[in-house]
Amino acid sequence: MQPRSEGRIEIESAADQAGILCELARGARRLVRIFSDDLAPALFDNEELASELSRVARRGPPCEVRILIKDSQHLRQCGHRLTALHQRLVSSVPLRKLGYCPERYIANYMLVDDAGVFFIPGEDEKISFWNREDRAFVQHLAEQFDELWHKSSADPELRFIPM
Repeated sequence: MQPRSEGRIEIESAADQAGILCELARGARRLVRIFSDDLAPALFDNEELASELSRVARRGPPCEVRILIKDSQHLRQCGHRLTALHQRLVSSVPLRKLGYCPERYIANYMLVDDAGVFFIPGEDEKISFWNREDRAFVQHLAEQFDELWHKSSADPELRFIPM
């Protein structure tokens, strides 16, 4: 499945990624899915993003922020704003870790509701992009995310990290 080009905005600068990620999160109404190697601090560990995700999670059921990671070592060692958010709002901000991830899932992304996407391709493609309205691509990634979500589990070591 290829992302649609209409409405797609490419981001070449890593410095711009965190701000655009926050902008996309601002539009979230009920569901945010984050799939990341390790919640890279330069991208995900900022107060504005944590605040926007908290806003979504606190709207009440069925609103939720699901975070799925491949590696939790950095989070256990250094702490992170999204780990702290998970600890405060465990039921509406579940954070899970994959025990195994097929190699074909090398991208990192955030999906907002059923149309918004922030996508960071694998290492061979350096340009990330975002799009507020790419329902088909979001549906494709959401199906992938949900499949991996059901194969993942909570990392008990992340529950008691000092905030």
